[in-house]
Amino acid sequence: MLYYDAAYKGMNSRNGEPNQMRRQTHKEGGFSLIEVLITIFILAIVCITLVTVFIYGFNLLAKTKQTAVVTQVAQFEVERYRNMNFLDITPGTTTSTFQELFGNIETSPYYFMFKKDGSEYIPYLRNGQETIVIQSGDTINMDENIKKMTVTIVWDYRNRTIAGGNPMRKDVVTYFSKDGINRR
Repeated sequence: MLYYDAAYKGMNSRNGEPNQMRRQTHKEGGFSLIEVLITIFILAIVCITLVTVFIYGFNLLAKTKQTAVVTQVAQFEVERYRNMNFLDITPGTTTSTFQELFGNIETSPYYFMFKKDGSEYIPYLRNGQETIVIQSGDTINMDENIKKMTVTIVWDYRNRTIAGGNPMRKDVVTYFSKDGINRR
């Protein structure tokens, strides 16, 4: 019984000294498996977020470049009509593809809508086409000395296609006056 009591009280029964319970303490540096897995998970989420942001940014950049080209085309058409005599601007609708406007001629005023790849010209806007509508003032409840011009440009961008009925679109509307701007 003495042996049991000594062991129970933390004493060594052989020499009567306190029993030193040996704990195994690991002072070695390193990470546990759970810490490593949590870190990998957090890094994966950060990387996926960054890749998504970059993809979105590149898509937005491409879309912005195309919109800039479209705006340039619409402005070109408006200026072309502004340089015409008022009586030469006839009401009607014309629709043309960019290929028809360019005609593969480097001296074409529509040259800026294409990039040259070897000997081939590739339009910046896939399946681009423009529609110009000229309306006389009396058909739009305005003075007969006014004409309305609407330039509509449509093009394919990713899954937004002309064939699918949901293309990218830009409209520019302007008015022409027989007497010029701010003159009556």
